[in-house]
Amino acid sequence: MNALERVNEYWGDAAPDWVLQLAIECDNSSQRDVAVKIGYSPAAVTQILKNAYKANLRTVEVAVRGAFMNQVVQCPIQGEIKANVCLKNQRLPFAVTNPMRTILFKACRKCPNNCTGKKHHEH
Repeated sequence: MNALERVNEYWGDAAPDWVLQLAIECDNSSQRDVAVKIGYSPAAVTQILKNAYKANLRTVEVAVRGAFMNQVVQCPIQGEIKANVCLKNQRLPFAVTNPMRTILFKACRKCPNNCTGKKHHEH
């Protein structure tokens, strides 16, 4: 069974456009490659395709839309960037040794694009 068939079986007509796109990308490439591009594990991709993923689907949606659907956001630090790059920046740990990472760490936690739930706190 290919990924698109899996989505049709488990999601039916309720499958969002980004889940369908995820399945198409898996069928055109490999699930492992797609997982790497969106920053998730192949197991997580399988769960998403089977409508069984229990964590935050919003962050997965942002990753898929940025990586495969060309969605961009306005970053207060970097300007217009792909949504999946924004998500990756949100997940970066604080790094005092890297000035850009320090700036992003602080800015991402105050940004309206933040969808990870990680809010700003001082170090």
